[in-house]
Amino acid sequence: MKMQTSVRVEDRFYNESKKVFDAFGMSFGDAVNLFLAKVALEKRIPFDISLPSDEMMNRIDRLEIDSETKVFATTTELFKELGI
Repeated sequence: MKMQTSVRVEDRFYNESKKVFDAFGMSFGDAVNLFLAKVALEKRIPFDISLPSDEMMNRIDRLEIDSETKVFATTTELFKELGI
């Protein structure tokens, strides 16, 4: 027996993922079923997900507070600043 459901997904994720599914000859529904089967089999999300550590959050907070922190758009800019 199959159940029909609907999900709201971000366009960009759907479109990029669909290219991958197409390359494997899979439909979006096939991919969702594969994901659900893996979750059911392993009793877990089949990839690592985690929250940032306290240390990471502290670093982020310090970056947001410190007006002297420089942010570079590219490594080339960073290397130029460092004289490399």
